[in-house]
Amino acid sequence: MPDEAFRKAMVREYARCLNEGDVEGALDLFTDDVVFEDPVGREPTVGREALRRHLVLSVENQVHETPGEPVTSMCGRFVVTQSTVVLRTPTVMRFHIIGIVEFNEEGLGHHVRAFWGMTDMTVGGARPAGAAAETARPA
Repeated sequence: MPDEAFRKAMVREYARCLNEGDVEGALDLFTDDVVFEDPVGREPTVGREALRRHLVLSVENQVHETPGEPVTSMCGRFVVTQSTVVLRTPTVMRFHIIGIVEFNEEGLGHHVRAFWGMTDMTVGGARPAGAAAETARPA
């Protein structure tokens, strides 16, 4: 089972690979039968070939992922990270995501869950869809 430092480094390595357009490097972090739920609640992407298509599309849309500080689990199987993901085409889209990666015994990501909803996404300079307008506080 991978140690805590390894699990935390995997999150950073995944972001580095995506940000540099290295789809194959990102894929090397996952099992052949990976289940990738992005977002949770939609049909998952299953298997490396399906994940490759997802990552290629992300890179084509100029993805840039900025992970926060990863948090691990005492059981040695999980890492959880808050991330900001930006896509730049056809317009700028920002996603605030909580990601959970479950590892197998060899230290590869086996199940990935990305939690985000419509209020966690902004398009251009707009507020997140469904977000309430900010109100001024009286002095």
